[in-house]
Amino acid sequence: MCGAFVYVYSEDHPDRLEAGFNWRAVVSDLVDQRPDLRSRFNIRPTQDVVVVFNESGRLVAKPMRWGLIPSWSKNEKMYRNTFNARDDRVAGSAIWRYSLGRKRGIVLANGFFEWKKTGDFKHPMYITPKEDEIFQFAALYDSWINKRGEKIDSCAIVTTPSNAFMSSIHDRMPMILDSQSLPIWLEPTITDPDRLRSLLIPVSENLLRAHPVSAEVNSYKHDSPSVITPISIAKSQYADGQLHLFDQ
Repeated sequence: MCGAFVYVYSEDHPDRLEAGFNWRAVVSDLVDQRPDLRSRFNIRPTQDVVVVFNESGRLVAKPMRWGLIPSWSKNEKMYRNTFNARDDRVAGSAIWRYSLGRKRGIVLANGFFEWKKTGDFKHPMYITPKEDEIFQFAALYDSWINKRGEKIDSCAIVTTPSNAFMSSIHDRMPMILDSQSLPIWLEPTITDPDRLRSLLIPVSENLLRAHPVSAEVNSYKHDSPSVITPISIAKSQYADGQLHLFDQ
C-alpha cells in the first residue's frame, strides 16, 4: 500500500468475523449517516476512514482521521508521519504503546495500492483478496482534544513485513486480520503486548492477487472506479516520487 486504499460498502460483501463480531449493521448505520464514506476508490491520509472497534462488548463504527494524533500531543501536526504503525515498534514507541493496550480496531478495505519498481519506473498495483472478501486491517486509534475543545478521533494502520507474494512489489504491507486473530485483536480485556504482537504476522500469500492500474491513482483528485481498472504495465509507468507510507 502506498498511502491509498479502496473501500466500497456493499450489502453483498461477506464479512469474515465469527458470531458476535459481525460489523455489517454498525457500518451500514455509519455510511447511512455519512454517505461520503460509502464509495471511495482513492482514500488518502488525513481523510476520514471507517474504523470498527469493540466498546464494552459491542461493536461500534466511527469515522476517524487517517493519521493518529496521540491524546497527549500538544499539536495536531506530529513530528513524524503516523499513518501507519510498524509491527516491531507498536509495543515500544510512546506514540503507539497506549493504543496497543487499550484502543485497537480495524479499518475496512476492498483493496490497497502499492507501487512496484521496474528499472527507473514505478507502476501502481492494486492488491485485493482472491475471494472478493473485505480486508480487515489491524488499526490503532486515539482521541485528541484541540485548543477549541473539539475532539478528533484518529487512527493508524498497523504494518508488517511483506509475505512472499507482496515482497515482489514492496517490502511492507498492512496487517490483515483473519477470523481467528480478529476477535483477539478486538477484545479490550486483552492488554498483554506480547500476546498482541504475536498476532502481527503477514497474511498468507495464497489469499492475495494483484493487477496494474493507471497512474491516475497517484492523485487524490481521481476517486472513481477507473483507478482500479486493470491495465497493461507499460501504460502505468511513471517517474519515481510516490510517497511510501508503509516504508516508515
